Amino acid sequence: MNFQIGSSVGDYQVVGILGAGGMGKVYKVRNTITDRVEAMKVLLPDLVHEPELADRFQREIKVQASLEHPNIAALHTAVRVENQLLMLMEFVEGETLEQKLKRGPLGVDEAVNDISQVLAALDYAHARGVIHRDIKPANMMITPEGVLKLMDFGIAKAANDRRLTMTGTTMGSLYYMSPEQIQGSANLDARADLYSVGVSLYELVTGKKPFDGDSQFAIMSAHLEKNPVPPITLDPRLPQALNDAILISVGRDPNARFQTAGAFRNALANVAPPAVERQAITAPVAEAPPAVAPATPPVAPVVAAPRSKRGLWMALGAVAAALAVVAFIQFGPRIGTKAAPQTSPPAAQSVPATKPAPAPVAEQPPVSPPAQQPAVPAPSSSQAANESKQKPARADQRVAARPSPERPAPSQQQQQQAQPSAPPESRQAAAPQPPAQQPPAVNPAELQQARETFVMLNTRADGIRGTLQSLQQAQAARGLNLSSALQEPANLMNNYLGGADAALQAGDLASAKSFMDKAERQIEKLEKLLNR
Repeated sequence: MNFQIGSSVGDYQVVGILGAGGMGKVYKVRNTITDRVEAMKVLLPDLVHEPELADRFQREIKVQASLEHPNIAALHTAVRVENQLLMLMEFVEGETLEQKLKRGPLGVDEAVNDISQVLAALDYAHARGVIHRDIKPANMMITPEGVLKLMDFGIAKAANDRRLTMTGTTMGSLYYMSPEQIQGSANLDARADLYSVGVSLYELVTGKKPFDGDSQFAIMSAHLEKNPVPPITLDPRLPQALNDAILISVGRDPNARFQTAGAFRNALANVAPPAVERQAITAPVAEAPPAVAPATPPVAPVVAAPRSKRGLWMALGAVAAALAVVAFIQFGPRIGTKAAPQTSPPAAQSVPATKPAPAPVAEQPPVSPPAQQPAVPAPSSSQAANESKQKPARADQRVAARPSPERPAPSQQQQQQAQPSAPPESRQAAAPQPPAQQPPAVNPAELQQARETFVMLNTRADGIRGTLQSLQQAQAARGLNLSSALQEPANLMNNYLGGADAALQAGDLASAKSFMDKAERQIEKLEKLLNR
């Protein structure tokens, strides 16, 4: 059969070649009847007579036909032409995320949005018992409108179909394969896809694959034995929530990962708000400065500001001042002498601006005044000066210490008489108290590094917990309990990790490190016992 560009295959004309894989080729074709552009997938000519691959191709057609989701490339139909099985699918215009990665890492918002669409497609497929098994950026096509299409279900497997999986057989792309796929597990489930999604997301935001090597064996060993470098170590600008979600998704033990695509997607929803929400949040901030600027009057009387901030009182003050001037002119110095204490200049002179004002009565301990003294004497200026040397006045004290215009300042004689009336214990009571000791400052970088270490330890611990749970269930079925050699270090591991978590929450870096060191020793002990 001729698949050259310009040739016809049944009712389709070949327009171009879209790609090729290990099993077949994909062509861009045009239906000569409907004039619709579609994608045609065919088996490679030398594999047509391979029963196993032909059977797999038919299964891909059936799996793809069972899925109808906006983030999955749709199957239109399948036909036979000259005994050749053809698969006709939706033509997706755009580029793969693998192609976009060649220009550098994606932004956080873009990567999270794209992977969230992948997870939506997988959530739909997994609910119908379909496992993709070949998740990678090359199978994620993004359209010019920003819609992601998950493609190539060529090695997808329905949950009730075991004929495509054989012991010792590994499928998918090695860089993105889950540990259980590398081991050739016959019981793959949806969590294998989630591992591959996590590896893909890691690469999208960092530009690097979490596991690499100079040989296939080195790559497989890394998947099975190593923990990836935290993404936030490669790019400290990444959000902590994104870093944690990626590390959970690439846990070696399936029990330590997200258990569903929906759970993974929900975790990514907490990484950053959508772009529209961010604009709504930041818009008032951008408009605030112009709104504040006109609030300050261009010309403000400096002297009148402390008296009042309202124009009505300013107007009344001006009228009163005018009447005072008229009265002074008509009635002479006699009236002016009586009115003098009410004017603002003498009041301003009664308390020099350079000296601290006496503290309010509420700040002083109760004093028993002599008979000739006022009921509540004000402290002298010398006493206030001495106290000010011992303890700097707080901002609220300085504001409250200003004398009210209606209350005249005490005379010098009253101040001298009031000074000895205060007993020594009252002055001692006013002595400054030592400030509360603040916890030592913690270096944010060290605290962040400790949190990353904690996440890694907890990920390893989750894998151990899953293994212990399976072992405990097996022992219980035989009427036995879990060995104390495993149970005791497991309890210590959990206790130490709980202490480390609490210390990190409190910002106690030293205690957190101590707890994590102890927890790691127990984790290493359990990993050795469990042969992990």
